[in-house]
Order: sequence, then structure tokens, then C-alpha cells
Amino acid sequence: MLDFAAGIEAKNYGLRNTTDLRSLLESLRVVLPFVVMAAGFSFHVWVRSQNIHIGYQGQQLNAQTEELLQIRQQLILEEQTLKDPRWLEAVARKNLGLILLRPSQIIPPPLENLSNGGADSLALETSSRSAEPKKPSALN
Repeated sequence: MLDFAAGIEAKNYGLRNTTDLRSLLESLRVVLPFVVMAAGFSFHVWVRSQNIHIGYQGQQLNAQTEELLQIRQQLILEEQTLKDPRWLEAVARKNLGLILLRPSQIIPPPLENLSNGGADSLALETSSRSAEPKKPSALN
């Protein structure tokens, strides 16, 4: 430190920078209530914003549920339409060009071949001769 009046420099080596506990406690008593109030206010704002966010999510889920229920009803209606024999017959006639069978077109299999278990037997009958499944000819 420079003493301008005397023109000599005076040094304060004996002074130490110490913390006054009383002033620190007093400043803590002043600042701490504001910190607690700010924390409480911030928590209140966070809770309100979460509540609003959850409300919006609930509305979106309700709208999505309604949309899915409508789609489900449409799919049930479409399934019932596709299973209707009259609709199938109309599609077969118009799009595929199919016609109803005449009685002369039905040819029953001969009964004597069925009882013998020959080459013309039904595919569902089990044959004791062939234990291995047949390989497709395309793989041979």
C-alpha cells in the first residue's frame, strides 16, 4: 500500500483474510429462504407441466383407441363380406369366369380301385408299402 501523504510504501503483512462466521450465517439466513421458495416454485411448475403433458398423452391415446375401434369394425365387416357365399359366387363368375357345375361334369371315382388300394387310391389312405415320403421330381 502506498501512502501518498508521506510518500512511502507501507505493507500490511500482518493482515490475514479470514471468514467471519457471523456474517456468513447472516447471509445464509437471508439467501436460504429464497432458495427454498425458488426450489418449491420450480417443483410446482414441473408437476403442473407433467400433469398437462400426461393429459395430452391421454387425449392422443383416446383418439388412437377410437381410430383402432373403427378400423376393427371395418375389418369385421370386410371379413363378413368376404365369407359371404353369394359374394364369393359373384366374384367367381365375374372376375374368374367360373360357372356352376352341371350334374354331368361330376365324375365319381371307380369303387373297385378304392377298395384294392391300387395306384388310384385316395391320398389320405395310409399305405404300408411306402414308409418314406416321396421326393418331388424337380429336386431329383
